[in-house]
Amino acid sequence: MNETEQAEVLRKTAWHLIPFLFVLYIISFIDRTNVGFAALQMNQDIGLTPAMYGVGAGIFFVGMLPFEVPSNLMMVRFGARVWLTRIIVAWGCVTLATAMIGGPTSFYAMRFLLGISEAGFFPGVLFYLTFWFPRVQRTQIIARFMISLPLAAAIGGPVSSLVLQAFDGVAGLPGWRWIFIVEGIPAILAGYVTLRLLRDKPADARWLSLPEREWLQAKIDREQREHPADASAHGIRNALRSLTDFRTVVITFTGVCFVIGFYGAGFWLPQIIKTFHVSTIQVGLLSALPNVLGAIAMLAWTRRCKRRAMRLGDVILPQLLACVAFFAASATLHQPVLAMTAFCVAMIGLYASMPAYWTLPTLFFSGTAAAATLAFVNAVSNLGGFFGPAIIGWLTQTTGSFQAAIATLGGFVLVGAIALQLLSPAFRRRYGDVPNEQVAT
Repeated sequence: MNETEQAEVLRKTAWHLIPFLFVLYIISFIDRTNVGFAALQMNQDIGLTPAMYGVGAGIFFVGMLPFEVPSNLMMVRFGARVWLTRIIVAWGCVTLATAMIGGPTSFYAMRFLLGISEAGFFPGVLFYLTFWFPRVQRTQIIARFMISLPLAAAIGGPVSSLVLQAFDGVAGLPGWRWIFIVEGIPAILAGYVTLRLLRDKPADARWLSLPEREWLQAKIDREQREHPADASAHGIRNALRSLTDFRTVVITFTGVCFVIGFYGAGFWLPQIIKTFHVSTIQVGLLSALPNVLGAIAMLAWTRRCKRRAMRLGDVILPQLLACVAFFAASATLHQPVLAMTAFCVAMIGLYASMPAYWTLPTLFFSGTAAAATLAFVNAVSNLGGFFGPAIIGWLTQTTGSFQAAIATLGGFVLVGAIALQLLSPAFRRRYGDVPNEQVAT
């Protein structure tokens, strides 16, 4: 099979997998973050203080933590089609149940259960992509998949604010309860579609001819055997050993700092924008803007990386930009236009760094070790999703302003970007001489 035919196989594979996974992640992200818009009514209705809301929004990630690695290992055992279906249906049911909460305790419980239900979805999809795409294509493929994240935030904001306003009082229920009902049903339906449509490996791909399936499966299998880490990549003991590797520790620490900034801003941005004295619909539209710009930045930055070898700077530089922007947002909260501009720049930096960051674990590990490492990095990093909203809630309640909280988010992002420099020697030894078309294609 010549290079043109090989490229066509990968193109067809991407078109069959990425749009569907794209939609699944949009549903996932909306269901985990719609609480930010529900809070505009919900907090007062069920008696949540800013600190209580911050803890409840973030406790989702505490529930997720213990189950990320086991979930990815179970996906290896049962296959992606069955296991991802289980995850999707479970989080859809919990989202629906969240409409019935009546106070802080039930709010905490449902957020915790949502984290347990969704555990393993994101790292599972990243690991699933390694079954279908050779290493040289993964940065671009991950970028195409992850563009769903900013678009989900951009779509979720206006949709949630519209439901909040349009459904308020329907069947005697406040709008915030309808958010969880309307946005929980698509996940359950998507679970059924996943079970019917998804395939576990190239050998099962009906959209490829037999020679195409054989070539792609052989290509993936050969990479698994040839990867330098593969001698210790398979088996539970060796997979767990990868979790204590210095590279994993550094990547994870950076992830925690990054996620503190990302979810700290994400869960609180609607309430921050509300202080600009705008309507509920305007809150939804304005909260979408940083995410739309983030989606464009993610694609643009990935295309830039495609023209040369991947570097750690592809992760670090956008994060430094986000850090500066958070500081600027903190200093200009009394000027809505400048503050929104700074929030937009912060999200541009955070989104742009994501595809290259999530490529790092699969550059250093493969096989079961990659599955465990991706899940571990995602699980521990997502603790930042607990600390970020909680920090903003506590500092806001303590100081009476968002100013100190937003500056603190910038500080965490800065520390994470600096820490990633510790990987420079290991990265150069392994990939310093890899030409551009072999790392980011």
